[in-house]
Amino acid sequence: MKIQKYISIAMTGLALSLSNASFAHVDTLAKNLKNNYPNLSAKVVGESPVDNIYEVQVAGNLVYTDEDARYFFVGNLVDFKNKTNITEQRQQELSQIDISQLPLEDAIKNVKGNGERKLYVFSDPDCPYCQRLEQELTTVNNVTIYTFMMPLKALHPNAETIAKKVWCSDNRYEAWEDYMLHQKAPSAPENCNNPVNQNIDLATRLNVTGTPTMFLENGQRISGGRSAQELEVILNTVK
Repeated sequence: MKIQKYISIAMTGLALSLSNASFAHVDTLAKNLKNNYPNLSAKVVGESPVDNIYEVQVAGNLVYTDEDARYFFVGNLVDFKNKTNITEQRQQELSQIDISQLPLEDAIKNVKGNGERKLYVFSDPDCPYCQRLEQELTTVNNVTIYTFMMPLKALHPNAETIAKKVWCSDNRYEAWEDYMLHQKAPSAPENCNNPVNQNIDLATRLNVTGTPTMFLENGQRISGGRSAQELEVILNTVK
C-alpha cells in the first residue's frame, strides 16, 4: 500500500510539473508575440494536438506557431485518421458567445409557432444575403427569432436610416418584413429612441464583422446565410 501511495504522489507531482511547464511555454509565446509583433493583435488561445505547437488567434483567424513565434502555420489542421477538421472545430468553439449577455430588448422579436427554438440574427436591411435569409426564414416554424439590426454604413449608406425607421414603426416586425421581402420602405420617422448604434457596438464586441451572422441558443456562431432546410437541421441539433 505504501508503494502505491508513493507512486500516486509521484504521478501527481509529475502531472503538476508538466502542467506548469506547459503554462511556462504559453507565457513565453505570449511575451514573444508581444515583443516580435507589438502592433499585431494576437492572443494565445491554447495548445494544438501537435507537440510544442500552439493556437494563436490573429484578427479572428486561428494560426499555429511554436513558443519562439517566428514561423507560423496558416491553414487548416486536419486529423486525417478521424476525418476531422480540428481548426474548424476550434474556430467554432472560440467564436461561441454567452447568449444570456445579449440585450434582447434591442432586438426585433418574432415568435413563430410554439417558438421553442431560438435564433439570434445580426442583419443589415440593405444586405442582399440578409434579404435572402429572411425569405428562407418564412418557411421555418416553431422558432423565436431575435433580429439585431446592424447596418453596415460603409457598404449601405441608407441602411441606418431604414433600420431606425423600422424600429420607430408601430409594428416593427411587420415593417422589417415589408422591407426585407418586398422592398417597401417604412414610413415612420427615424428620430425615436432606438438601439441601432448600440447594436453596432455590440457587434463589434462580439467580433461580428459581416451580415448575416446568426447565433444559436447554445452560443454557436453561424456566419452567412443558410437555406430553410439547413436551418431546420441546425436548429434541431442544438444541445
